[in-house]
Order: sequence, then C-alpha cells, then structure tokens
Amino acid sequence: MENKKLNESIIEIRVKLQNSKIKKSGKNKFAGFDYFELADFLPRLNELMLEEGINDNFKITNEVASLTLIKGEEKQEYTMPFVLFKTPLNKSGQPSMQDIQYLGALNTYYKRYLYLNAFGIVENDVIDKVDNDNLKVDEINYRNELVKYCKENNIDINEIAKDYKLNAQSNNEEFKKVLNELDKKIFE
Repeated sequence: MENKKLNESIIEIRVKLQNSKIKKSGKNKFAGFDYFELADFLPRLNELMLEEGINDNFKITNEVASLTLIKGEEKQEYTMPFVLFKTPLNKSGQPSMQDIQYLGALNTYYKRYLYLNAFGIVENDVIDKVDNDNLKVDEINYRNELVKYCKENNIDINEIAKDYKLNAQSNNEEFKKVLNELDKKIFE
C-alpha cells in the first residue's frame, strides 16, 4: 500500500470498480428497470477499500444519513438529508410490513445511495426512462414540464416518481395530473 492521499485512493477505487463490470441484480418490475443492490457492489468495494487502507463509517441521525471514508487521519464525508417515512400501507389500509422492517429498508436505501455517490456508481433515473415518442407534436410534454417544475422548486423528482407511482409506463396525462397536484400544494 503506497502513501496515497484519501482522495487519490477513492479515485483509484472508482476506476477499479468500474473496470470490474459489476452487474445490477435488483429488478423493479413495476417501473421496468434494473438497479444495483448493495450485494452487487459492496463485496468488491470492501476488497478495494482493504487494498487502499480505507475504512468506512455509515450512520443515520434524526436529520442526516452519512458515509464517512477514513484513511489514516484523513476523512471524507458524504451526506443526505434523512427522512423517516411512514411505513407503506397495503391495499386494505394496513401496514405492509413491521415498522422495524421498513426502518431496515430505509437504512439499506440510504446506505446504497451514499455508496453510489461516494464511488461514482451510476444508476439511471426513473423519470429519464419514460418514453416520450408517443406524444403528439402540438401536445405539451408534461413529463418535461414536471422535471422543469421540480428543478425550479427544488423538489426531488425521484421522490415525486415514487410518491405518485410514476414510471416508464406512465403517460402524458399522468404527468399532467401530478404537475397540477403539486402546483396546488405549493400555493395552498
């Protein structure tokens, strides 16, 4: 192990991880896309961090989820605002799982996204997979309008996609409906 700085080691790990051709095993059948699960990249990432002498520390507080990479005295931290969402309900209005199970799922999601960010692992955005080819030329593209609206109002488009169940099969009218609902909420 050379005397590399932490940032140099992170860059080297990113390239080695990229060259290892990791595969996505997660399947979102509802929205029709594949994604990385922690098990897809974390074992290889652990090997690479060991080679570079990097330790990691993942934690969640009431407000922030963080991943700190540590090498000697150097530290680099990646953070995301933490939101404790309510446990989703099933069709009969009952919790779809125990609260502790949902907390574990949230933990996994935050951890996965922080590693993706820290090591430059690329995922596709759900909204970007939507097919716009069926729109008429003179019809307003509400998908693009929704993306623009979210950017202008500092709203996370991926959270909107999850909350309103937008996916690759969503049509222009569904995007229009969501855009109208969001517009009403902001001005209430």
